[in-house]
Amino acid sequence: MENFMIRMTELLETSMTTRRNERVRATGVDEALERFLKFRPPEFYGEAEQETKAELFLEQLSDIYDTLKYEVALRVTFVAFRLRGMTKDWWFRASKARALKN
Repeated sequence: MENFMIRMTELLETSMTTRRNERVRATGVDEALERFLKFRPPEFYGEAEQETKAELFLEQLSDIYDTLKYEVALRVTFVAFRLRGMTKDWWFRASKARALKN
């Protein structure tokens, strides 16, 4: 399970660092979220040892981000918004731990 979480972290970081210089076309975060949700992005529940599902999840989100040209900060926020179950819990703990280190 730990290897899965490490791989998920790597996949998230890879997905989120793509196209760093792109800017949000929408005028605000609310509009950006609304546009994002119109694509019906997938949710990810983080079933143990199903890295293929994680890769597919991130690939689908990357396609949406490439279309919308969102900056990294929104990409991270919106990917976290689509996490469910244990992945949502993991993301919350990892984010808090990272914030405490900085």
